[in-house]
Formats: sequence, structure tokens, C-alpha cells
Amino acid sequence: SGHGWRRGNECSYCWIIKMNVMKIHKYIWCAVVMFFLYGCFDDKGNYDYRDMADITIENVPEVIEVLGNSDRIIVTPKVISSLDGEVKEDNGNFEFSYKIEKKSGGTMVAGQKWVDLNPSKTLNLDTLAAFAADTYIGWFAVTDKRSGVQTSTTFDIKVSSPTYEGWMVLCNEGEQERVRMDMISVISAERVIPAYNVLAPLGFPEVKHARGIGFYPTRLANPDDVIYVMSEEGTYKLNKETFKTDESWNMNNVDFIIPPADEHVVYYNTVNSSNASAALACLCVTDAGNAYAQVLNTPGAAFEKPINTSARGEAPTYRVAPYIGVSMARPGNGKAAIFYDVDNQRFMGWKQGYVDFLMQVLNPIRDKDGALFTFKTGMDLVYMESTRYSNGLVYAILQDAVGKRCIYGINMSGNGYVPESKYEDLNAPDFDKATLFAFHSQFPYMFYAVGNKIYLHNLGTNTTYPMNNIALGENETVTMLKFNLYRQCSLKDLNNQSEEFMARQYELMVGSYNAATPDNNGGRLGFYPVDGVNNSVTKRAEYSGFAKIKDVVYRERR
Repeated sequence: SGHGWRRGNECSYCWIIKMNVMKIHKYIWCAVVMFFLYGCFDDKGNYDYRDMADITIENVPEVIEVLGNSDRIIVTPKVISSLDGEVKEDNGNFEFSYKIEKKSGGTMVAGQKWVDLNPSKTLNLDTLAAFAADTYIGWFAVTDKRSGVQTSTTFDIKVSSPTYEGWMVLCNEGEQERVRMDMISVISAERVIPAYNVLAPLGFPEVKHARGIGFYPTRLANPDDVIYVMSEEGTYKLNKETFKTDESWNMNNVDFIIPPADEHVVYYNTVNSSNASAALACLCVTDAGNAYAQVLNTPGAAFEKPINTSARGEAPTYRVAPYIGVSMARPGNGKAAIFYDVDNQRFMGWKQGYVDFLMQVLNPIRDKDGALFTFKTGMDLVYMESTRYSNGLVYAILQDAVGKRCIYGINMSGNGYVPESKYEDLNAPDFDKATLFAFHSQFPYMFYAVGNKIYLHNLGTNTTYPMNNIALGENETVTMLKFNLYRQCSLKDLNNQSEEFMARQYELMVGSYNAATPDNNGGRLGFYPVDGVNNSVTKRAEYSGFAKIKDVVYRERR
């Protein structure tokens, strides 16, 4: 009405209404605040609110040093909560985790930078150090699942190589015969321990059907030791220090002038030279029956075309057996090698020549009048082995058309190819069934195996002795017999070793496998010194946990 007053453009009635609305809003906000405060006070009675726990981690070492694929990474931390006290394994409010990554950076596996060491999330860690030699960072974390707060600590893990020195144990794993290398690592004279599947973290390809280990150590100023893992699906060179390898290290691609097509090296040997520092030549045979020579005193030495031919560079005219016989006596004692032509059933020779091309062809060995046997045998070759017996004797087991076997001894010292011994009508039970053999370099002994039985045959007396003290179970079979002769080109350095160490090369190595083992690790390797007086052996040591042992070679070091 006209009795009101105005405040600027606003009449007195409007102003009064506005002020009342503001008071109402103020009361509403106060009521809302009081509601939430009351709710909070009421909440404290309904929920058990506590302070956030402080977590401390104790008993975690700063550094753990382990042998790769042999030792275990073990951590037993003590976790203490400021509210819960010591946290035990069964406390469901906490979760634990362990991870590992390279300290220098880079990927661990399949592009991933870290690996979960403890998928089961347990408090304590106990896992195989299945990693390549390197320094890693271990990471241990504790998570309070109620608050989501995580507390962690780190520690170094130094993994050393199990491959530096010791017995390389080549195996076939499982029914598929996956190639696997285990090792009996010699860390010191007092510490000799097995390491398993050592090539798995080092890039070794998935191949099957192991055939053997090729090893050639040198004593040059800059040693260039050669190590090959041979299989029916490919042969690979290993890094001499780390054992790392991959597809690019396939022997066909790195050691041949022209890579062989559809064939793989399955046997490898070297010929000694008068120079004790290195060999004269490296020789090999493929699964196609072709032989190759790498003459080492020539620049850029490599394997050329097959040498099982009548003229250098021509196509092969026959196949050779997967064996190469050489003298294993002192350096320079023999500069020749012997092969076997399986198509024409004859021995073929390789010799050092005055010019290189003469060493790129095999030649038939000439018979001498009055010789003990002819080199054109007319029989199949069953087995051939190089020894030091009689200053470099090569033994060859031959079988005629009716299955009867005999043994030739060919002396490879000097110019080689001297028929020295012939053993027929052997008094050896089941010798015609045997597939595994080993000849001693100090005594005229041949060992052979049939199933789970091992026999010693004295060639001098034509008497056989069952090795009953090599006890194998009914589910076990022998998978390898061998003497590991140290290579001559490094023997001078090895002579600085103890007499006990040097005697190991004359111990019979017996590889066996227990088919009843629930996993793929039923292999055993036993070492047996040979008694040359009593025609017997005694067990010195035995190691287990391998797959099916195919070959064993000692990794020599200076």
C-alpha cells in the first residue's frame, strides 16, 4: 500500500520477505550440519575406527648370493604391526608378495620387466634361483587389506653362473625328448653341486632329441673355447662364458661357409696338432651322413662343402657313420682321423696335408700285406671310440650280416691307421644286444650295458665280469656309459690340478634313468674308479635329479 517505504528500488515489503527467507535458509543449513554431526557421533558407536597401523619389516638381508638354477632364494621376514603386533602367516588381514627385476634394467622374460617370485602370496619365500647370472633387485611388500596401505623393502640378489666349470650333463626330457642341459657345478674342491635346466633362461631354443656335446678348449692368449649342443633338430654354439645362445647361434649359420640344407651336426671331434695351444682341425658329421672339415691354421677357418667325396667341392658319393676316430694321446702324436663309409662298409681316412685342399677330401685307407685285418670290412659299424690306450688306439665294434660282432683296434699314433688288435668270438653275454659301450684308456677293458645290467669285458683275457655293485633298480635302464678324457690342448694347464682330479677322467661314468619317477627327473649319474687288477669298479660319487642322460663332458678351465 502507500504506507510502505522504499529502499532504493526495493519496497519495504519486499525487503522484509527477503530477510525472512534468508533466516529460513540459515536455520535449514544449521539443521543439516547438526544432522551430519549427530550422524558422525552416532557412527562412532556403530564402527570400530582405529588409527592406521605402522608396519615395519625386519630380517630381510641386504644381499642374497646364490648359484643360478641350483641354490634357492630364501627369505624369512619378520613383519610387525603397531596395532596387531607380529604378523604371522595365517593373518588374513595381510597379503604378501615378492618380485624380482634386473638391477641394470631391461626385461626379465617375454618383454616383462619383473617376475612374480611368490604367486601363492605366502609370508616366507623359498624358490629356485632359476635366473641367468646377473644382479637383481628383490622386492618384498606387505599389504594391509583393511586399509589398502602397502609397506615394502628391497634387497639385492646376486646370481652367479653354475656353468663356469664342471660336468655338462646333456639330457632328453620327457616323452618328447626335449633337449635339456643340467650341470654338476664345481664351485670349489669342497662344493660340487648339481644345477638343472641351465640353458632354459639363456635363450636356448626348444629342440628335441639330444645327440651329444661338442667341446674344444684352447690355451691361446685369448681362449676361444667352443661348446656345441647337438640335437636332431639343430646344433647350437654356446657363449663360452655365459652359455647364452639363440637361433642366431645355429652352427649351420655361424661355422659354415655355405649353411647345410636340411641336415644337422650330430658328431664333433678335433685332431691334435703339434702345438699344444690349439687343435689342427675340427671335424664333424651330420645326420645326413656328410662329413666336414674345418682346418684351423687357415685364415677365416670354417667348414666348407662335404669331404665324403672324391674331389673337393663335388657332391657326396657315400654316407659316413656318426663317429670320428682320433688319437687322444699327447699333442702332435697323431695328425689323422678315421671315418666309416656305411654304404661301402669301409674305413676312410683324413690326414694333414701340405696344402689345404688335401684336407677337404676323405680317402680310402690302403691295406698292407700281412695286416691283421682289412679296412674294407664288409660289415656294419656299431660303435667307434677314441682312447689313449696304446698311445692312441681307436676301437671299432663291427657286426656282420648274421649279427655276430667283433672289435678292431686301430692305432692312430704317428701317421695313423695301423691295425693293432682284433677281437673275435668274445665271451661276452648279450654283447650282441648292447647299444652302449665305453673303452678304458689305461686297461684293455670294454664296458657295455644291456637294460639295467653293466658288464666289464677284459679284452686281454676274453673274460666278462658283471658289475653287480653298480646297483640299478628294475625300473631303471642305463642311458650312457662314458669316460671323459680331458682334452689334450688344455692338459698342460690341467696338470696343475691334483692327482685326484686328474684321475677322474679314467672313472667310468654311468647314466641311468628310473622310469617310475613321477616327474621327468629320474636320471642318475654315477662315477666309478676302475680297478685294473681285480676287474672291478667302486662308486666314488653319485648325483641325481637329471632327465635321461645322453652325454657328459667336463667343462675345463685353467
